[in-house]
Amino acid sequence: MAGSTMDIKDLLVKALHAKEAARPRSTQIQVGPSELGGCRRKVWYKLNDQPETNENELKLAAIMGTAIHSAIEKALDKHEGVMLESSVEYNGMKAHVDAYFPETGDVVDWKTVKAKNLNYFPSLQQRWQVQTYGYLIEQSGLGKVQNVHLVAIPRDGDERDIKVHSEKYDSSVALEALSWLEAVKTSEVAPEPEKDENYCKFYCKYYDASGEIGCVGLKKELTKTEQIIIEDSDADKNALEYLQLDAKIKELTERKEGLKESLAGLLGVTKSGIQVQWSAVKGSFIVDKEEIQKQLGYIPGKEGKESTRISVKQIGGTNV
Repeated sequence: MAGSTMDIKDLLVKALHAKEAARPRSTQIQVGPSELGGCRRKVWYKLNDQPETNENELKLAAIMGTAIHSAIEKALDKHEGVMLESSVEYNGMKAHVDAYFPETGDVVDWKTVKAKNLNYFPSLQQRWQVQTYGYLIEQSGLGKVQNVHLVAIPRDGDERDIKVHSEKYDSSVALEALSWLEAVKTSEVAPEPEKDENYCKFYCKYYDASGEIGCVGLKKELTKTEQIIIEDSDADKNALEYLQLDAKIKELTERKEGLKESLAGLLGVTKSGIQVQWSAVKGSFIVDKEEIQKQLGYIPGKEGKESTRISVKQIGGTNV
């Protein structure tokens, strides 16, 4: 129709979501290695055929990861001695191994990440996943495994930022992951939520704001006696480092401001060749809301995109 405007974003999102939903991995009903060590409640829901309740789940990061996996598969397709996207199954667990090199016994799993998260790669969950791939390969008779590798490919980086983590194959690590799954399986009731509500409503297919069918996530209004213990050792280490860095940033900011004050009014070059100069900076433009209110009788505006904010603080320790 003349003059009509196509909603390109809506068209794109719906097409991408439909394509993702039709993928074999998206329709797989078994719990896969990538889910080991994740949210226990989410895995329990999948094991117990819980209906999906979140129509607003954000999937673009996963879709981009799938696209990168597909590009790598095509790039290595002519490479001799590698098995790509190998389907392997043992004792009720099915997996698709990104790359397996039978001659050398190497298993590779590609991971798409944000560049800023490379310092925390890999997580225990990711190590469990690739070690479980090795276990499934051996137990199913596909071959022998010597080493496992996790390759982090930053979506917002370049070739220099690719990071590889390699370790010896260790069946005990895989068995630890499978024991975690068995504990979830044998639970008669759904485990407690493990993620904040503001995270779940965007990234969990079982989020349900009403709580009538699915999960509402963790509420921040918990009292001290109701606090959930986070069992993940990676989370404990990362939260502690976060606090340490936050304290250091505050200390350095105060120090920087003090040095700035000591250089007030100076102009020139120091003996070691450091230039110091000051310049006038135009003040920020501030909308006069009172005047707008007088002129229009109201203040027009629009609500910004919802975001989340983290709060990390030391409140004690636990031996649980």
